Amino acid sequence: MEWHERKYVGLALRSAGLILIAIAWRLGHHIFAVPDPEAKLRPLSYLLALMWIVSACTGSALAVLGRHLFDPVELPARWRIHHPAPRKADQRPACERAT
Repeated sequence: MEWHERKYVGLALRSAGLILIAIAWRLGHHIFAVPDPEAKLRPLSYLLALMWIVSACTGSALAVLGRHLFDPVELPARWRIHHPAPRKADQRPACERAT
């Protein structure tokens, strides 16, 4: 049994997602509470914006999907890698044959 298939993992992942959404909410309030829009932005502002986006996206995925985030997904045939069948030594393409 994988760790994500256990009974309470879904609840824990959804709770972690809600906590990340709450952190994103607080970061959003801090980011948009800039007193002067003409002020020069510091690297800290960009770091806060990055943390805001990452925590909001990750929190949403965890809150909505929970443990189903780790469910296997079958790829359609068009996205799979197809390897050509191996050729025998005496079978060469027509362009390589001596005429």
